[in-house]
Amino acid sequence: MLKVLTFLLATLFKAPRHLGRIDITSWLKHVRVTTMWHLIEKRMIPCVNIHRKLACLHHKVGTVRWMGTYGRAPLLTITPVRALIDEKISVKGHFLPPYLPVTVCAQMHSEDGDLWEAFAHYNTTADGTFNLDRGHSVGGSYLGCEPMGLFWALQPAPGSREGLRLRKRDLETPYKVQVSLLEGHVSPSECFKDGRSTELAAVTAERWYLAPGTRRIDIRQNGVVGTLFLPPGPGPFPGMLDLWGMTGGLVEYRSALFASKGFASLSLAYLGHKDLPGPRNSINVGNLYFKSAFHVLKDHPQICADRIGIIGLSYGVYLALRTATQPGVNPACVICINGPLGSTIKLVDSDCRTEAFERYY
Repeated sequence: MLKVLTFLLATLFKAPRHLGRIDITSWLKHVRVTTMWHLIEKRMIPCVNIHRKLACLHHKVGTVRWMGTYGRAPLLTITPVRALIDEKISVKGHFLPPYLPVTVCAQMHSEDGDLWEAFAHYNTTADGTFNLDRGHSVGGSYLGCEPMGLFWALQPAPGSREGLRLRKRDLETPYKVQVSLLEGHVSPSECFKDGRSTELAAVTAERWYLAPGTRRIDIRQNGVVGTLFLPPGPGPFPGMLDLWGMTGGLVEYRSALFASKGFASLSLAYLGHKDLPGPRNSINVGNLYFKSAFHVLKDHPQICADRIGIIGLSYGVYLALRTATQPGVNPACVICINGPLGSTIKLVDSDCRTEAFERYY
């Protein structure tokens, strides 16, 4: 008990810490109990209020790690801390010395465990702050005013495996991006490796493809293999038929994002999937297959039949254009992204089936 009182005296009442046991006992005899509690309450109430404010900040801004030792600790904020993958977020720093060179670094691991990173060099303003919405990077992964530069500039960290692609498979989990504030204009990979720079603060942001309430439905209907994503609510919704390229399999994250934005979307497999007929290194489905996929959307009770588009990427562009010209399809729009107008692979029949080829992973 005496040790506890000694600590309280030194901390709350600023009594000398070197006082001996007899001195402290004598001091206590001359202090009324009510006076002690009054002083304790005066010291503790501000501490409780600060704790509540930090809890509120944690809820609204996200987890912050504080590294300061004197005065107000550096503060790094990201708002919102939980957002869709294409939503703009704001990154700001506070309580720093004026005109201080700092590095803001973003790091995340892919689902394969590979580290991706981006970083930028900034200088704080006269009031000891920086704001990526209007501040200019003077070095690093990008230059100039780029509010979302830390995210679009992400690339494999030095020393990573070659040929990496960043693709999301598990849509039930987000990408977790740790944004760190480092002292000085430095290269994060080197600094984290040998500890040459001081990490002043850090925040973790979540980047999602799937908005709350979005529904994912496996489609195995009339031979069609795909995944349908529906937005929250009863609809009816505009729809999209989503065609990818030679990667094969079932790529879902673009359709998930469409549904998160209010569009029903069917991600369609046509190559390299276990539920499709024939070898996985050739296209073994024809025009009727793609037409049937379009009608899965058209016949759905929660989708507007006259507001359905087709989007294609790479080889999917050729398939999107070919499907759009089929009788009974008549899409509201066709979106073509970086792909050919005709087949780049030898066709074995007039129904767009192909010979075997080397798939691109």
